[in-house]
Amino acid sequence: MRVAGLLALAILTPSLVYAAEPPILATYTISQSVIYPTATAESGLATTTVIDIAFSEPVKASIKILSADGTLMKSLYTSSSVTNPAPKTWDGTNNADTFVVDGTYTVLISATSTATSLSMIDSSGTITVASSGGPDPSEPDPSAPSDATAATGASSSGPAEYLPIPVLRILTSSSRTVSSGADTAFTSAVYDSRGNRRDDAVVTWSFGDGMRRTGANVLHPYHDPGEYIVIVRATTPDGGDAVVETIVTVKDASIKIAAVSSRGITLANDSSRTLDLSWWRLSAGGQEFKIPADTQMLPGRTVLFPSQVIELPVTGSASLLYPSGEVAAAYPAVAAVPQSALKQPSFNGASYEKVQAVEPIISTQTNIRAYEEAVDAPTAATELAAVGAVPAPSIFRSPWFLSFLGVVALAGSAFIFL
Repeated sequence: MRVAGLLALAILTPSLVYAAEPPILATYTISQSVIYPTATAESGLATTTVIDIAFSEPVKASIKILSADGTLMKSLYTSSSVTNPAPKTWDGTNNADTFVVDGTYTVLISATSTATSLSMIDSSGTITVASSGGPDPSEPDPSAPSDATAATGASSSGPAEYLPIPVLRILTSSSRTVSSGADTAFTSAVYDSRGNRRDDAVVTWSFGDGMRRTGANVLHPYHDPGEYIVIVRATTPDGGDAVVETIVTVKDASIKIAAVSSRGITLANDSSRTLDLSWWRLSAGGQEFKIPADTQMLPGRTVLFPSQVIELPVTGSASLLYPSGEVAAAYPAVAAVPQSALKQPSFNGASYEKVQAVEPIISTQTNIRAYEEAVDAPTAATELAAVGAVPAPSIFRSPWFLSFLGVVALAGSAFIFL
C-alpha cells in the first residue's frame, strides 16, 4: 500500500523524482599554461597567468592552487555568491607571497549552488612554473647529443615535429560610440586554439580614417563625427593570423563646464548619451588634473569634481581638455564674435569712400555739358575752347595758302615791270 502511494506521487509530481543538477562551469580558460615568475620583462616570457571562470548559476566559489602532492599553495579567490567573477591572476607565489618552486600545479575550482546547495569540483587545469625560461636541471637536456651522436655527428632525433599553424582568437572591444576629438583606447588580447595567450603577436589597427597603428593597446582620436570600420589584425612568428572588425560611431561631445568655485569644477553633459571621460584633463591656474580611466558621465547630468580631489587653484576660470590636449570646453564660455567684428578693419590711409568723393579735374557736370554741346552745336569755337576742345584748323592760316599768295604777288609785280 505504501509503495503504491509513492508510485502515484511520483507520477503526479515527476519533478520530485529527478534531483536538481549541480552548478556547471560554463567558462573556464587559463591564459598561460607555463609561466616564468622570475623572468625579466625583456625576456618576453609570461610571468603571470589569468584564470577566467563563469558558472551557470549563482554559487559560492573558490579558486585554489595545489602542489603535485595536494598541498594548498595559494587561495587565489573566494566568493559567497557569484556567477561570472572577474578573471584572477596568479603570479607564481604562495600564500606567503614568495615564489613557489618549479613544477606543475593544479588549479582546483569548487562551487556550491546558493539555491540547491549542490557542489561541483574541477581539477582538470594545470599550470607549470619554470625558472627564467631555462631547462629544468633535473631533466636531461633534449638538445644535448648522446655519446653515439657526439662521435658520429649524426642526430638521434627522428623527423622534425610538425607544428600546425595556430588558430588565433582576438578579444577586443565590440561596437561602441566615442567622442570626436578625444583619444579613444583600443585594446586587444590574442589567444591560440589551446587557450594560451600569445603576447608575441604583432597587432595592427586600421581605424577607417586613414590612420594605422601597431600595438596590442593603442590610443586614437577621431576628428569628425561618423561611422568607421575598425579592423584589427594579429600575426604570430609561427604563421598565425586573425582579423576582427568592429564599427565605431563617432559623435560630438556636448559637454561644458557649468561652474568653477571653491568647491571644485562642475561639468554638465548636455548630450543624450553617456560620455567616457577617461584620461581627459581639467586645467586651471597652469595646473592640470588627469581624469582617471573608466570615468563615465550619464546623459543630462552634472558632476562636481571636488577641490579636495582635483587640487587645482581657484582662479575663476578653467578648461576641459581632451587627452590629446585640445580644448573641449572653457569657463567662462567664449562669447560669440559679432558680425561687425568680422568686417575688414579700417586703416589710417584714405578710405574707399573718400577716394570716390575726390572731384576730378573735369567735373561730371562739365563732362555732361561738353558732350551735349558737342552733339547739339559744335560750330562755336569759343564754346569748344571753354570746355577744353581743340579749335578746328582754318585754311586761311595754312602756310601753303600764304606761300601761294606770295607767289601770286611776285608774279603780279613782274607783270607791272614788264
